[in-house]
Amino acid sequence: MAVNPLSPASFSFSGHETFVLRSNWLKKAYDLLREQPDLFFREDAFVRLGVGKNMANAIRFWGRVCHIFERSDTPSAHRATWLGDKLFNDEDGWDPFLVTPASRWLLHFQIVSRTDAAFTWYYTFNLLRRGEFTVDQLSRNIVSIVAQHDGRAPSEATLKRDIDCMLRCYVRPDTTHLSAAEDALHCPLNELGVIQPLPGQSSYRLVNGARPDLPDHLVIFAALQQARTLGRSTVAFNELAYGERSPGRIFRLDEDALLMRLFHFETITNGRASYTESGGIRQIVWHMPEDEKLDQKLLEAAFAQERHHV
Repeated sequence: MAVNPLSPASFSFSGHETFVLRSNWLKKAYDLLREQPDLFFREDAFVRLGVGKNMANAIRFWGRVCHIFERSDTPSAHRATWLGDKLFNDEDGWDPFLVTPASRWLLHFQIVSRTDAAFTWYYTFNLLRRGEFTVDQLSRNIVSIVAQHDGRAPSEATLKRDIDCMLRCYVRPDTTHLSAAEDALHCPLNELGVIQPLPGQSSYRLVNGARPDLPDHLVIFAALQQARTLGRSTVAFNELAYGERSPGRIFRLDEDALLMRLFHFETITNGRASYTESGGIRQIVWHMPEDEKLDQKLLEAAFAQERHHV
């Protein structure tokens, strides 16, 4: 599979209705959709969800962006994805209430790794060249890249709302504003610490680190998706650290932390991936990366590790 180029269809800047993701929404929508696949095509969807109309639209947006459910082959219906079933199944779900770091990092990966989901999120974590930015700078950069790919730029107001929603997902709220604080406290992404405001400035910073709460299996999962997107079985260290859809970029891992994790790839994957270093070239080599069963095995192991630590 070749790299998916950006296209006009890639650029989406709305759907969340300015509501940040809330942990309980995904479980609630998953449970209701199992009984009512047409939930989000019903006039009373918001009543059944127990929220306002705009919030019901936001729940649909976040559920699809997080890949918990998707449009069904049946008209006017949604169905749970395999990931939704694995996370939220009542009897043996990995983490139905999204309380573990593995869940938070996995949802973050789902949101920021696809161009057609939430483009502001994708751009910020994959394409933004500098680690520091202002809302105006980010807005201009996004408008520029949309124009480069013959897309239709959103209005300034729409884009600013989209950027504001992204920031509220990740930036710890000012506790003097109680409504904003309460909103963000329900967002699982708020715990990740990947975006910080710069004190006394209107700027923000993408924060790199070792990410001790990020399971190795999730790093490997992200590296596997990157290899598939590139259409190659060999991926160089620089690509793993700085390329689009890379674990280094998406999880904001610093080089040393990423390299230490690469050493464990072969053991964790039972030889399906191996780290090699020869002639100054550091890389990961995958064996049968197209095997989709590996995805579920890696994520299952990540959550099993979380349960072991509890």
